[in-house]
Amino acid sequence: MVARIRAGASGIALLALGGLLSACGGSQDVAVSNVVEEFYVSVHHEDGAAACALLARTTRRELEQSSGEQCAAAILEELTDDRSNEDTVEVFGTMAQVRWRGGAVFLTRMPNGWRVLAAGCAPKAEAPYDCLVKGA
Repeated sequence: MVARIRAGASGIALLALGGLLSACGGSQDVAVSNVVEEFYVSVHHEDGAAACALLARTTRRELEQSSGEQCAAAILEELTDDRSNEDTVEVFGTMAQVRWRGGAVFLTRMPNGWRVLAAGCAPKAEAPYDCLVKGA
């Protein structure tokens, strides 16, 4: 099984700080929500290839390197669809965060649309988030 990957305080902390400092987003909220929904539906239905297609390239590469497996298999070993219905979407520039009770996912806007940068993230006292899947 793939070892958990701790989210670096620098990148994830900047995302959280950006969310506090920015009120922008609006029209991008729906696009972000749709990507997260599609990502977790793919995980729920054990369609690793579809879930991996929604990962940022750096996240996919890090997952494959840390697991020694292809993304489609590794993603299903790491994640489950554990979301609650209490989603909060925050978009700030080219970054976004979707939170629910006990979890979060972070996204980045790429030329081909929003992509998952970190998933399976849980808040931790000693660091902003501990993520099961994240890019370098």
